[in-house]
Amino acid sequence: MTSDLSQNVRAAFSAGGPVSAALAGFEPRPGQMRMAAEWSEAISRGEILVAEAATGIGKTLAYLVPIVLSGRKAILSTGTRTLQQQLVDNDIPVVREALRVPFSCVIVKGRANYLCRRRWKRFAAQPLFEFAREARLFDRMQAFAETTRSGDLSECPGIPDDFRAWGEVNARSEMCDAAACAEEERCYLMDVRRRAAEADLVVVNHHLFFADLALRAKAEGARDVLPLPDVVVLDEAHGIEEVASTFFGVTVSLWRAQELCRDVVRACAKAGVGWKPALPAAESLRHAAESMFGAAGDGQGRFFLPLPSADPSFDRRSDELASAGEELCQVLSSCQGRRDGGGDSPSLPHGDSELLLRRARSFFEDFSELRSPDSRSTVAWGERRGHSIAFCRTPVEVSDILAGTLWRDKVPFLLTSATLSVSRNLSYFRERVGLGGVDAREIIVDNEFDFARKAMVYVPSGLPDPGEDGFPPAAARETAAILGLSGGGALILCTSYRTLSALEDALRGVLPFTLYVQGEAPRTHLLRAFREEEDAVLIGTGTFWEGIDVPGESLRCVIIDKLPFAPPADPVVAARIRAVRERGGDPFTEYQVPEAVLALRQGVGRLLRRGDDFGVVAILDHRVVSRSYGEVFRRNLPEMPWTREREAVGKFFRRFRRQGPSGEKEERG
Repeated sequence: MTSDLSQNVRAAFSAGGPVSAALAGFEPRPGQMRMAAEWSEAISRGEILVAEAATGIGKTLAYLVPIVLSGRKAILSTGTRTLQQQLVDNDIPVVREALRVPFSCVIVKGRANYLCRRRWKRFAAQPLFEFAREARLFDRMQAFAETTRSGDLSECPGIPDDFRAWGEVNARSEMCDAAACAEEERCYLMDVRRRAAEADLVVVNHHLFFADLALRAKAEGARDVLPLPDVVVLDEAHGIEEVASTFFGVTVSLWRAQELCRDVVRACAKAGVGWKPALPAAESLRHAAESMFGAAGDGQGRFFLPLPSADPSFDRRSDELASAGEELCQVLSSCQGRRDGGGDSPSLPHGDSELLLRRARSFFEDFSELRSPDSRSTVAWGERRGHSIAFCRTPVEVSDILAGTLWRDKVPFLLTSATLSVSRNLSYFRERVGLGGVDAREIIVDNEFDFARKAMVYVPSGLPDPGEDGFPPAAARETAAILGLSGGGALILCTSYRTLSALEDALRGVLPFTLYVQGEAPRTHLLRAFREEEDAVLIGTGTFWEGIDVPGESLRCVIIDKLPFAPPADPVVAARIRAVRERGGDPFTEYQVPEAVLALRQGVGRLLRRGDDFGVVAILDHRVVSRSYGEVFRRNLPEMPWTREREAVGKFFRRFRRQGPSGEKEERG
């Protein structure tokens, strides 16, 4: 028996219903209706729904309409801040117009995304910039600070994504002294908290959702930003395992240590002779941190932290940093309330000195946890990105953590993404996120695009094995040939920076198309330029495999260098492989292949984004057809023609680019 909510939802999506009235050209889609009905039942019965929903079925409306018609307070969590904004700017207004049901909505981001009035006043009085090029943007910062109503730093026009000076004025928790803040009533963060508590829909991202969850797990009853919901949606749910592992672990960065030392030095300059002992203590800490962080890892990416038995010098540097931190905490504690030369006023406001001491203690509590002995349940590792370096200790698996913190609440949850199943089975995903032993509804909504006619997979013949030295140059030559057939309009997805660099070196200045490469500009800028230029080529790795929506001919070719197996030398991957092996399982078939299958599906999913799209996926890795496990990858992609002949690719593009996506003449012939 269907619930009243389910019947109302079906009526909303029916032909001539309110959704079709609000959306020009809307036609009822079976997959969308099916997902909306299942989600309606889950809401009514207080159940969990795991829903794989292919691109193009309209899954956002499928979960928004039931929530709004239910009248329940909901948290909607997406993979990125960009997707948050898309929900608020595009999808939610459509639902509001269609249903004519009054509801309120607020978008909430992490603390670091908001301006702190107290910190801004101090910064504006004496602006200090790490980079001279950023100082030229002070006028824009000031204009924003004086006019903003939300305090959302992303709304400041003309400021790059990587603007370091925002760190001087944002509302990060370690910089917040709410108890002593004179700006609390006008605080942007407090305002968004109040609005979130009152709103019907609260739109967040996974980083904020799991940061809030981890905070509550560590301190019973504690809450940072998010209110208690009646319903939760985790969109782009394929990424929640990685995000959750970050926030249920601990991270210590070189920048965090340097920033603490810098702020101690600034405090000493204001405080006078009473704080003089803090200067050498801060300098000792800075030197020890730079020595220890600089001694670990080579190149970019993740690496294992050195073991004491293998690298005694690293262990010695670690001890020196711990000692320097202990000394700084003691000095800061003794400086509390000191008066300068017998004056009547404290040398530094108590709130400021208390905040510095709290930050120092927090840093070294995290550092102590990082240095704790290895266990089977956690893994310690480091990561270098550009000039940034951080050390982390994270859970090897989060299934038990999520089972004990998230799924114990009797709240309807929807976990949805285009890529959750392996071979049409959701059990792998469910096990990874702690739902293996939990009752939950399941649904897989298939793709409604015509892949069989409008897409093709090309696997070149004759390329070397991806592990051979000759693969990168051969892959570059093949890529150039494919681009010649597609006329550009291509996204090249690499599994490593090594291949990315080789392709860039080989293609730069050779192609008759604009070439965009990850790292040469912020991701959002690259994607915007790529969308606007129909024949451009974009090379990326990592995050470029997912979350990219480029409909139309600007993306008519996806080139994948090799099957996206996670590198077994990665510390987290190695720890998970070990965990599977220790349980008596086969890591390759039970972990490495399923993860690579889901990643490949994400990459291929960039190709067709709407009904009139067309294109070719080129996989330069012969293992997808030559190895026995390749059959698992092939079975998990949409049904479409496969070819090993380059001429077939040329014929495909000539047909579609000459006659348009309908291909009517070709079909009749």
